[in-house]
Formats: sequence, structure tokens, C-alpha cells
Amino acid sequence: MNFEHLYEQGDYVAIINSLEGSPDENYLSILAFSYQKTKRWENAMECWNHLIKKEPTNAEYYNERGVCKFNMRFKHAIQDFDRAIELEPNNAYFYSCRAYIKDKTGDTEGSVEDYTKSLSLDPTDAITMNNLGLAEQKLGHTARARAQFKASDELLGIETIDSRDDEVYSSSFVSHQNDTQPSTIWKEFKKMVSSKAGFKQFWIELRGK
Repeated sequence: MNFEHLYEQGDYVAIINSLEGSPDENYLSILAFSYQKTKRWENAMECWNHLIKKEPTNAEYYNERGVCKFNMRFKHAIQDFDRAIELEPNNAYFYSCRAYIKDKTGDTEGSVEDYTKSLSLDPTDAITMNNLGLAEQKLGHTARARAQFKASDELLGIETIDSRDDEVYSSSFVSHQNDTQPSTIWKEFKKMVSSKAGFKQFWIELRGK
């Protein structure tokens, strides 16, 4: 069965029905993502727990487990994002993820620090620029926020907007990566957690949509 095709088609239930309880662990990551798509956070977290036991230095696994914990309202969810960054301190995406969590849990100043760090590692990431502007705006730093919005809009080739709606920006400021290489389950997994396009998915999973 082509689980990747099922995932791309959004048939998460079929994947769960086929893989749930299967001894084949090669598709455990896609099963975990399917659980997350259907808001079965505890089941997804169990998958990530198992994968972390097998590969305790895999930063992506911690990042995704953090998503599950956040949706389950675990107070220590941030620790998994901390661990992902500890394992890959030069991964701009992980700083952006943690910045989002910090902002949503009331640490907007910490969010600004992480978004700033992310941009130092990837200065052309329009999504992070936009989100840094949102965080700066929350802190009352209007001039800084507008500068970030302007830079973000210029990279995206759109007219500058001076303010953003925190509930809609995730669907409006997304970059997509084109891949002409043959696709694999593992490649899809890596795209989900490690790419700028994956950050859109990160937001969606966090909001439980």
C-alpha cells in the first residue's frame, strides 16, 4: 500500500487503520503525523516516544513530540523544543518553532529573541520576518514591526501591510519548496518538520485544525 499517496490525498484514517498495531516500524513517523492530522495527540506522542527511544539524538522527533504536548496542554512542552535546538543549534526552523510556542505561552520577549536568532541563521526567511514583526508589535515596538513587515513583503513580492492579524498570517505567509526528485516516505517526513513549507504544517498542527 502506498501510504505516502494516501497521506497526500488526506486519507489519514486509512493510514491509521492499516498501520495501527503493525510491527513494521518503517512507517511509524507517517502514522504519527496521521494521528496528529486527526487530533489524536496522545497516540501520536506515543509514536514519537518510541522513535525517540530508537534515535535519541533525532531533533525532529523532539520537535514533533513538542507539538503533541502543546496541544495536550503539557506545561513542559517547551522542553522538547529546547532539546531539538540543543541537538541542532544551527537549525533556523527549530528556533522559529520555539519562538511560536513562547509567544503563545506568554513569553513574547523570548519569542522575539528566538525569531531574531532564526533570522540570523536564515536571513531570507519571509515567514520568520513576518512573525518577528507580529511579536514586536505585541510589545509595542511599532517601528521595528513595520520594518519586519516591509522586509517580509518585499521578499514575497507583495504590497506592504503595516499590521497583521495573528489568526490568519499562517495561511498568508508561506513559502513552498519544489522537489523534482522521486518522493519517499522519509523525504515527506523530513519536509514536514524541516522545511519552511513545513512551518505552515507546524502552525496547523499546533492549532489543531
